[in-house]
Amino acid sequence: MFKLNKQLVSYMLIVSVFFFISCEKEVLNDTIISNDGMQARLEYTEKGYTEIEVSPIVKTSCYFTKWDKDVMTPVSGLFEYYNADGNWVASIDFGNGICDEWATKTWDVDIFPDFPSGNNDFSVFDYKNKK
Repeated sequence: MFKLNKQLVSYMLIVSVFFFISCEKEVLNDTIISNDGMQARLEYTEKGYTEIEVSPIVKTSCYFTKWDKDVMTPVSGLFEYYNADGNWVASIDFGNGICDEWATKTWDVDIFPDFPSGNNDFSVFDYKNKK
């Protein structure tokens, strides 16, 4: 009888170890960082438009369930772009304080006729694979 209980306890121990190992979360091997919309901002300044910081970028730590982690995220801020004559050309809006990964570019469709929608949402994050 003692021998049977010892085997049963050993079996239960092995099963519980495998159970806990299989329930561990997958480790995320990517680094997610805010790019503060630098590429979108450079698209306008490199074309010679003047960038005006209407409202500075405000960042906060936001939790994202899809990555199961907190990421420093721009949640508000507004930049406007003007041509040499002082006419509005475009703006980049980082939001109203809500934690999400999106900013919005808005532009004058008369100046950029190849892009008739007049606005576009883009991610403020870069994803880099850790090696």
